[in-house]
Amino acid sequence: MKKCMVIINPTSGKEKASDYEKKIIAQLHNYEVVVKETTGEKDATRFAKMACDEKYDEVILVGGDGTVNEGINGIAEQPHRPVVGIIPLGTVNDFARALDISLDPDEAIALLGGKTTKADIGKVNDYYFTNVIAIGLLAEAVGDVTLEQKTSLGSLAYLFEGVKAAIQNDTYEMEVKADGKTYKEDMMLFICVLTDSVGSFRHMNEEADKSDGLLHGFIIKSTNTLQVVGTAKNLLTGNYEDDDNIIKFNAQEMHVNANEALPLNVDGDLISQLPAKISILHNHLEFYTK
Repeated sequence: MKKCMVIINPTSGKEKASDYEKKIIAQLHNYEVVVKETTGEKDATRFAKMACDEKYDEVILVGGDGTVNEGINGIAEQPHRPVVGIIPLGTVNDFARALDISLDPDEAIALLGGKTTKADIGKVNDYYFTNVIAIGLLAEAVGDVTLEQKTSLGSLAYLFEGVKAAIQNDTYEMEVKADGKTYKEDMMLFICVLTDSVGSFRHMNEEADKSDGLLHGFIIKSTNTLQVVGTAKNLLTGNYEDDDNIIKFNAQEMHVNANEALPLNVDGDLISQLPAKISILHNHLEFYTK
């Protein structure tokens, strides 16, 4: 009998994640199912690594982008990598959107055991990511959004913190090397994206595909306070071709450094500091999808 590990973050989905446990087990009735609930940071990584070591056939991640990121960090580059299912219960669920997984938990559960597709995974230093790396004051502010803010405000929590940071308009001397080309600018924000869903916005990076083998970079240069709102709007709507404050480029590898040890916001969490080496693992993992 095939084996499946279900990793549940009980605090996600407004603390209703565990309510879906029986439905998942029923959907996977022909599997030997083991359920693990996270109680602290990196539990999902540890459980997912265990599933790889014990050669489970599937790992189902039940939670938001943070749970998905932790699970992927336990699976990426392991000798045995199970098929991954995602039941999205978070605030934004960017990676689920990019994979075309329904944000309705019942519909997402119905996909388990069915069609699969391969997708790229990013690597930054010794850490893995599914969607986005951001560096700068705005990235740091969004990374500091608390669980209580997410629960009460949803995605508006990120918007509020982002607006407050953008108004401060702090910039940093950053250098980005991308496939041999160097960008050295006073930057307000640097973003590296894998997919076409960034903070639930689908127009910012429409050309991206979950398996295109590319890192998509955005540099938001130093600007005055009056231009910040317009530049932010152009970035999020994808209308940045004529905006001199935005530089867009693609690469398979990037190296980022700055005049100070700025933190890295990776899939919504602050994990380490610059310098950063960012690379792509093409079609690295297999996921259940429509």
